[in-house]
Amino acid sequence: MQKWIWLNLGLSVFIVALALALYLGMGKPTPPPKPTLLKIAPHAVRRLTYAFVHQPPVDFQKIGAQWWLVHPFRARAENLNLDSLIDDLDEPVQNAYPITRFKLKTIGLAPARLRLWVNGHEIDFGRTDPVGHLRFIRRGSRILLVNDVLYYRLSGSLYPLLSPRLLPTGSQLVSLRLPGLALTRTSRGTWDLTPHEQRVSSGMIARLIRRWTYASALSVGPPGDGKPFGMVKLRLLGEKLPRVYHLVHDSFGFALVSRTPPLRFVFPKPIEARMLTLAANRRKPHARTPRG
Repeated sequence: MQKWIWLNLGLSVFIVALALALYLGMGKPTPPPKPTLLKIAPHAVRRLTYAFVHQPPVDFQKIGAQWWLVHPFRARAENLNLDSLIDDLDEPVQNAYPITRFKLKTIGLAPARLRLWVNGHEIDFGRTDPVGHLRFIRRGSRILLVNDVLYYRLSGSLYPLLSPRLLPTGSQLVSLRLPGLALTRTSRGTWDLTPHEQRVSSGMIARLIRRWTYASALSVGPPGDGKPFGMVKLRLLGEKLPRVYHLVHDSFGFALVSRTPPLRFVFPKPIEARMLTLAANRRKPHARTPRG
């Protein structure tokens, strides 16, 4: 009798455990992952080009480990921003349909509002679905509906995708000309100052050179307007021609404007004197500890 009691008790525990597992979803088959907008490994992307309707294309290429804007002009890109953009190619596809189900003009794909080429793969962007606010995208013979992330990012300015660094990483200055002074590196590795000043130390010169070597702007944008109040010329080791920038006033402080490439590097007002004068790079004296 006792044996049957234990058997029934065991069966009851098993039934309760099975019911609990079913309630929690255990044992259900895992649904397959949704397909992505473009199945490509991020590290394999070497070229990314996009063009809005009736506008010239914007073309980025990866040369070595560095991303570059190569059209409409050549400029160094910000690797982190390009890599983040490429990560959005992994956007899950919410729905997919054969192209024959739609009139392409009705969904904004004749012509496409935006075309994106990634390593030669073409993706066309149309309108958004008025119900789910998903973007209609054509890829080959299929119409896809995806969240409106990639189109939104590409529809902004190209300038946030550019590097805010004034000079390439690893650059070595051999001459620096600012309004009122010029520095030239000698064969001994020291610096000649013109005009010569008595109260200028090697530390002041070194700090000024470092500021220009590692200068990073608040923002990068088109050249814009503004009357120059000076000129800066930088020459780097391995480059025959100097890099020329016009100094202009900016609402944030000051800007360095180049014509090739046509860019405006904006810097904050507090560092203006430290980038344009030697006197502002004098090390502040340390306070002496009182004796006694």
